[in-house]
Amino acid sequence: MSWNKTVTCSECWQTGHNRNGCPKRKERYEAALAMPEGERGYSEQRIIRDIEYKKERATARKCSYCHESGHNRRSCAKLKEHFAVIAGMNRDYRTKFVEWIQEKGLNAGALLRTPESTLCFVSGLAWDSINIWQGEIPRFVRAKPVSALGGRYDDQYTIPDNPDWPTGTKWNHSESYSARSYSAEVVGPVATPAAAPDGWVEDTQPVKVFFKDRRIFDWTEDVSHYNSHDWWNLDTEEDQELKESA
Repeated sequence: MSWNKTVTCSECWQTGHNRNGCPKRKERYEAALAMPEGERGYSEQRIIRDIEYKKERATARKCSYCHESGHNRRSCAKLKEHFAVIAGMNRDYRTKFVEWIQEKGLNAGALLRTPESTLCFVSGLAWDSINIWQGEIPRFVRAKPVSALGGRYDDQYTIPDNPDWPTGTKWNHSESYSARSYSAEVVGPVATPAAAPDGWVEDTQPVKVFFKDRRIFDWTEDVSHYNSHDWWNLDTEEDQELKESA
């Protein structure tokens, strides 16, 4: 028998909620509280004890992100705020990234010239490796030398970023080893513009992975700090328009 993913309450046996969120259980609790203490029977005392114990535990627990009491990581307002900032950066960056490679004519079938002046044929693009917190365009282009097209393995390259992007202080701008050693030039653009996979620009799953093991001490507004998140400037007029149209 398969599970239909509909929760059933063990208190009232209705679907759509569990015992902790049961409205009838809440009514029983409130009715028990309204009774004079000396008139409460076993069932009234038990429901008051059970619910108030859960309330005490909820108050005592601490969020694994901000370390404050009274909530967990899933409902943490600070984590949601920080998540929204990085998700906005990643969305804006990915939008600009697609425009950039389309302008370059970079897609499967294009020709690259590597730093060693080797002519290579582009076999594909690794979209999942493109995220703002890398601080650079990673080696997302899969290509192989034209002289060895029958070979089994691709090499990986990148391209220079757009100097007009509204990047922050943590963006490398060709200072990284990958940019210096694997930055290729598109010498044979293709007419068919590259198209990102459906939903890729707006996808927040990579942001969830980014925050998975992070804590609030990994977050700072100080752009000179090691943990700064200053990869992309969300305050420009152009980016505000991007956010509103998303």
